[in-house]
Amino acid sequence: MNFKYTLIAILLYACSCILYAQEIKISGVVKNALSHAPIEFANIYLANTSDFAYSKSDGSFTIEHIKPGNYELCVSCLAHCSFKEKIQLSSSDTIINIELKPTTEQISPIVVTGTGTKYKLENAPVQTEIISGKTISELSGRGIEEIISNISASLDFNSSSMGSSIKINGLGDDYVLILVDGRRLTGSVGGRFDLTRIDPENIEQIEIVKGAASTLYGSDAISGVINIITKKSTQDIKISNSTKIGAYNEWKQLNSLYINKGKISSKTSFSRSQVDGWQLSNMEYNSKYDSNHDLPYLVETYDKPVNKKHSYTITESFSYTPNKKLNLNSEFSWYEKRLFFPFKGRMYNYYYYNNSASLGGKYILSENNYINFSIEYGNFLYYNEYPYKYNEHYTTTDGIIQVTYYPGDRFKNSDQTNLTYSAKGIFKYNSHNTLSVGTEILGDYLNSKYRLIKDDVSNYTYAIYAQDELKLNKKFNIVGGFRGIYHDQFGFIFTPKLSAMYKAGHFTNRFSYANGFKSPTLKELYYYYESERMGTYTLYLGNEDLQPQKSNYFSISSEFKNKKIKTELNLYINNIKDMIDYKIIDTDYDAARRGVEETKMRYNINNACLIGFDWSTNIKLSSALNLNGSYSYVDAKNKTLNIRLDGTSEHSATFTTSWIKEWNNYQLKLNLSGTYKSDKFYLEEDTEKMHADPYSLWKFTTNHTIKRYTNFDIIISAGVDNIFNYVDDRPYGSHYGTLNPGRTLFASIKINYSKNQSK
Repeated sequence: MNFKYTLIAILLYACSCILYAQEIKISGVVKNALSHAPIEFANIYLANTSDFAYSKSDGSFTIEHIKPGNYELCVSCLAHCSFKEKIQLSSSDTIINIELKPTTEQISPIVVTGTGTKYKLENAPVQTEIISGKTISELSGRGIEEIISNISASLDFNSSSMGSSIKINGLGDDYVLILVDGRRLTGSVGGRFDLTRIDPENIEQIEIVKGAASTLYGSDAISGVINIITKKSTQDIKISNSTKIGAYNEWKQLNSLYINKGKISSKTSFSRSQVDGWQLSNMEYNSKYDSNHDLPYLVETYDKPVNKKHSYTITESFSYTPNKKLNLNSEFSWYEKRLFFPFKGRMYNYYYYNNSASLGGKYILSENNYINFSIEYGNFLYYNEYPYKYNEHYTTTDGIIQVTYYPGDRFKNSDQTNLTYSAKGIFKYNSHNTLSVGTEILGDYLNSKYRLIKDDVSNYTYAIYAQDELKLNKKFNIVGGFRGIYHDQFGFIFTPKLSAMYKAGHFTNRFSYANGFKSPTLKELYYYYESERMGTYTLYLGNEDLQPQKSNYFSISSEFKNKKIKTELNLYINNIKDMIDYKIIDTDYDAARRGVEETKMRYNINNACLIGFDWSTNIKLSSALNLNGSYSYVDAKNKTLNIRLDGTSEHSATFTTSWIKEWNNYQLKLNLSGTYKSDKFYLEEDTEKMHADPYSLWKFTTNHTIKRYTNFDIIISAGVDNIFNYVDDRPYGSHYGTLNPGRTLFASIKINYSKNQSK
């Protein structure tokens, strides 16, 4: 009897060994069919089974424990044609090497800014412009604002010691909402945001939504929204380093560490930036010439339009997913910058300090329904820092105050704090409708001694909004919504929005109407400050009688896209009522005795209008050669005074061509880019300062990618900026078209290490 059971056990064991022996594996390497370089993250799978694998950095892959039989082997990878082949697996292991052809079809990225929900760009009902992190890295510009204005003709920027002024279709910072990963960027100086705190190498993509977007994003979004999305990683561990050097002692450094382990993910980054600054001209306008024409019109100056600066940023992001329904996240950021003025130019420097924090989460109610919630805090401080003994005076509404500062002392110019509480729910209640509802509370606080009519000012905004995305069929989408806003000083405002998209063959047509709203800023209401800027001693005044700005925005666009060409034309009109601007008023007797040469006060323009069009095109001549171009025209008018709006170029154009070639583990990419801006108008008493000159700049960049080492990528970039050495060398105090110092060389190196466990 025991022998019988023993024999059965032996037979069962033998059968199991035979069955196990019949389980085989497939292995091989995935390569580029043209360059024969290995392809990473290709998805290799057997159709109608759960057997799959991803290729490693050297292109290798392995699928184990497969039973013999007939299968269809499938391979897919971004930017490559799909691969399918029927195979027969016998009892032995199989080696299959696969070559994928690069596709000439343009891959559609995912966007979220226009509707607050995910869409492929080609299917987004709200017109959205994308600038990829890859493009930003390849152009290797001095900063974000320079890069995006070199790619998109509808965007423009002006730089100064205070920061950068970005315009969308003729409207600047006051009308553009800047987000970082969907959160408001806090802290501005002189109405300009300091974007140097964001390293271009840390950007995954930039999404630009033009026109009034007050329904989802509230005040500040009359001209549009720029959402800067930073890089993420799903790999177990990733370490990256980027170093760039250039003329005038330019040095940029970014180090990032990504960790994903189980339910926890984190990203830690440190960036450093420095540049020595430069002069465009050593002459400036003589402020005393108007009162005495016997004096020289120009005098020598030590001031610079671009000053020496050092900055540091540390950011920590943390995410915890305790279960399948809940994700919690947090982010903390610290930023510090010093701006050094020439000794004979000013007797103090600027010191900036910003810290921000956010806590939030996402709770999944069901497969397509979820709730987002967050609390965001931002604090931006701006100081004068005194390296020498200096007697300072401040002008207030009560008279002149004198203070003596000693080396190491600081005076706090302003302390800005923003608090935002928000919650949003996304509900897909059938296959055709997606409803977004949300609420937001925004508090702004400003302390600025000697720069406001009172030291501390604040305001609050409460908002609720709703938006419905209606998909009538595969060709026709409609998005409609409204936002109800209660402002503690201006009462209740209602802003509706409607967008529609219709697809017909290779054409995608979009229409948008939006009602925008923007409340006056605290500085626009309460400012009282005297300052010498660009050679003129000016008194700047706020105005407590300002009214909120309202806009009506219409746009219609048509896009054509096939495998090789994508071209789009967008026509728009933006009517703004009670637009806030500066006007020059008479300088009173007491101010003139103090040396004030010009007085500017905020006021409401009854009617302003911007009419224009944007055109862009991308042509894929081959898998190696790509052409991009864009042109923008805008007629921006103060219709009340029948003059142009400040700082707007009527004509803008960009051009980029790139060529790519791969040899085994090496890739070469060449980029030639150019940008053109026509003249700009500024409201000034001195007619010599009323215009900024037109200009064009050209840049050549080479990018070298080396994938010779497992888990390592090395990218080396080098190039020439401003090939034709154009310099706007008018006297200091002019409105410059560009602050580019002339022809310069630059170089950078990026090293990425990543490791991912098999899953």
